[in-house]
Amino acid sequence: MRRLLLALMPFLLVACTSGGETAPPTASSLPKGDLAVLAEKIDQRRSELKTARFHTEGFASDGASTEVRNVVDGTLRQDPEGVTGAMTMTMTTAGQNRKMDLVIAREGIYVHVEGAPMPAGKKWGLYTSGNNGEVTALLRGFGPGATVGAELDYVQPRAALIVSKAEEPLDGVAATRYDLVVDPLKMAKVIKDSDTQLQHTQLAEHGVTINAVVWVDGAGTPLKAEYRFELEGKVVKQSTTRFTEWGGKLDVTLPPASETIPADQLPG
Repeated sequence: MRRLLLALMPFLLVACTSGGETAPPTASSLPKGDLAVLAEKIDQRRSELKTARFHTEGFASDGASTEVRNVVDGTLRQDPEGVTGAMTMTMTTAGQNRKMDLVIAREGIYVHVEGAPMPAGKKWGLYTSGNNGEVTALLRGFGPGATVGAELDYVQPRAALIVSKAEEPLDGVAATRYDLVVDPLKMAKVIKDSDTQLQHTQLAEHGVTINAVVWVDGAGTPLKAEYRFELEGKVVKQSTTRFTEWGGKLDVTLPPASETIPADQLPG
């Protein structure tokens, strides 16, 4: 399974290595303080409601012929210590599908890859802070925080500006849509992970722009979030997550210990 994760990483870590400068969109006259208020409301509602179901669709490309698409469905729980969740991810590359299950827990990330060779009786590999770099790279497709809902990381008052705001119902639910433009260099300064910092610095160097969109209800509950990396007017990376059933009775069940093996003991 370790080899399979390594094989999948290049497609999810697609980076733009060339391209001219792209002029950023012009920000509206809305005061920057509005974004700080929005970010606070979103954080507050996530902390209050804690749980939700989610559906994510992502895309990454090298700007030419290589691309990967993924669809993820699962549940999440937001606690002061961070996000936990359980999900099923289907990745499509060159017409080939690969399915994997992931459980994000306090002690680490459990991964089951369909069809991957495993020791007898074992189904899950447990990746911890010392060896989870490959899995974190996979999760980085959600956004800078490398976890479910990390598209919302771009609702960052120190790095983004609101360029438009409009009432836009979402699946029959009243919602407000905010379109944002994100400065990659400023975003790099608020990101703690060094790899993700470097990625955003390189995005700026190569003229990649970041646009983000978030839909919230009247209380500020996030209903949908999206980001797009664009190079010369072409989307080269995108992730969109739709949240439902906020506050529902949703549990994250850990895999059985008898079916789990530490990742450093997996077949090479």
